[in-house]
Amino acid sequence: MDRKMMLLLRKLADKGHTIVLVTHATNNINACDYVCFLCQGGRLAYFGPPDEAKTYFGKADFAEIYSSLEPTEANKNIPAEAEARFKASSDYQKYVQSPLQQGPAEQANLQQGAAPVTRSRRGNAFKQFWILSLRYIKLLHNDTGNLLILLLQAPIIGIILLFMADAHIFDPDSVANCPSQTIPNIPPQLTNFRGSCQAAIQFLSQASQNPLSAAALKPYGGPDGALNNLISIGSGGDAQKILFIMAFAAVMFGCINGAREIVKEAAIYRRERAVNLGIMPYMLSKIAVLGTLCLLQSAVLAFFVGLHSPFKHSILLPPIVEIYITLALTAIAGLMVGLTVSAIAPNNDRATSFIPIILIPQVIFSGIIFPLSNSGLKFLGSFFAAGWAMAGMGSTIGLHSDKLGGQADCSYVSPPVQPPPPGPAHFYGPDANPANCAFRGDYAVSVTNQTAAHAAAVQHLLLIWGALIIMSIALAGLTAYFLKRKDIRG
Repeated sequence: MDRKMMLLLRKLADKGHTIVLVTHATNNINACDYVCFLCQGGRLAYFGPPDEAKTYFGKADFAEIYSSLEPTEANKNIPAEAEARFKASSDYQKYVQSPLQQGPAEQANLQQGAAPVTRSRRGNAFKQFWILSLRYIKLLHNDTGNLLILLLQAPIIGIILLFMADAHIFDPDSVANCPSQTIPNIPPQLTNFRGSCQAAIQFLSQASQNPLSAAALKPYGGPDGALNNLISIGSGGDAQKILFIMAFAAVMFGCINGAREIVKEAAIYRRERAVNLGIMPYMLSKIAVLGTLCLLQSAVLAFFVGLHSPFKHSILLPPIVEIYITLALTAIAGLMVGLTVSAIAPNNDRATSFIPIILIPQVIFSGIIFPLSNSGLKFLGSFFAAGWAMAGMGSTIGLHSDKLGGQADCSYVSPPVQPPPPGPAHFYGPDANPANCAFRGDYAVSVTNQTAAHAAAVQHLLLIWGALIIMSIALAGLTAYFLKRKDIRG
C-alpha cells in the first residue's frame, strides 16, 4: 500500500505537480526528488536527494538516520549540532542557499529591496458576508443531529403548551374577569356582569351620566376606579404562566443557538482574520443565519400556542402578530447574549457552562415569580430580555399587574391629581404612577378616557420593542469588541 501511494505521487509529480509529503515510512522514499530531515525543535538537519542523504549521514538506511538525530542523555545538543553541521556543509550551499539566491524572490528583492510589512487590507465586506453565510448554512446542514435538535425545540415546547393551556385562557373575560358585585345605592340587576368587563364598562359609562349613580361611584375613585375594583384578583394568572414559559423559551432558543457558534471555530477565525476577514461580515453572517432560525422558532412557538388557545386582544396589530414580534425580538436578544458569551468563552465547555448562569437570572428578574419591588431590582430587571418580553405580551393580551401581585396602581392611565375620598373599596395610594407598571394594555383600563388608555398602551408596547432592539444592538457591540480582542497582536 505504501509503495502504491508513493508511485501515485511520483506520477503526479512527473505531470508537473508539486507534492509535499510528511512521512515516517521510508521504504520507498527514493521515489522523491528531495528529502528534508527535521530534528527536535524543528531544526533542519538535511535537505537534498534521498541517495545523497545516506552518504551525508554515513548510514546504510534511513531508520539509522532517525536514530542518530535523537538527543541522548550523554549529548542533548544533537539537534543543534546537526543543524550547525548541515549549514556549514556543501550540501546546504548546493541545495538550499544557491536555489534561494537564484529564485524569483531573491531577484525581486535585489531589484526593489525588501518591501515593508503592511497590514493586509480587508476584503469586500458584502462578499465576505455572503460567502460566510453560505458556508455556515452548509455546515449546519451537514451537522444533521445538531440541526434537528435546534429545529425541534420550538415544536416540542409549543405542543406541550398546546395541551397545557385552556382553550379560552386568552379570552378577554379570562384575562380580566368582572364578576357580579353589589355596589351600595346601585340596583343589583345592573351589576350582574357575569364575568364580562365589557358589560361593566357599559354600565359604568351609563352610570357616570346619572348624578345618583355617579355619587355612588365616587368612593371608588369614579368610573375608572370602580372598573379596576370590579376586576377580580388573580385574573389572567393562568395566561401569565403560559406567556412566561413562552418568553423564557424564546430567550433559551437564542442562547442555545449562539452560545457555541463562535468559540467552536476560534482557530479558523484567527487564521482568516490574520489574512483579511472583517469582524462585521463574520458577526453578521452568524446573526443572519441564526437570527433566521430564531424567527422560525418564535413563529412555530406562537403558532402552536395560538392554535389551541387563540390570542383575542391586541393593542396595535393583530394579536398573533404582536405576540410574534415580541417573541422574535426576545429570541434575537437571547441570540446576542449567546454570541457574546461565545466570543468571551475560551472553549466550548466553558460556553456551555455559561448557559444556565444566563438563563436563571432571566427567571429571577422577569418580575413574575419574584416581584421587583424597588427601583434597584427594576433597574437590574431592565437588563434581562424575559422581563421585557413579559411586559410586551402581557400588555398585548390585557393583563393587569395589580391583579397579579404587582404594583397596585397599574390599571390607571392617569393618576388623580388629588387623592379621592377614602373608602373600603379604594385600593390605590396618592403616589399612583402607571408608568411603573410592567403590563400596560388598553383592555378594561378606563371608562371615561379610553383614547388616552389606548395611546398609552401603544407607547408602552413600542417602548418595549425598542428596548429589546437596543439590547440586541448593545450586545452586538460587545460581541464585536471581544472578537477584536482575539486578534493576534504583533
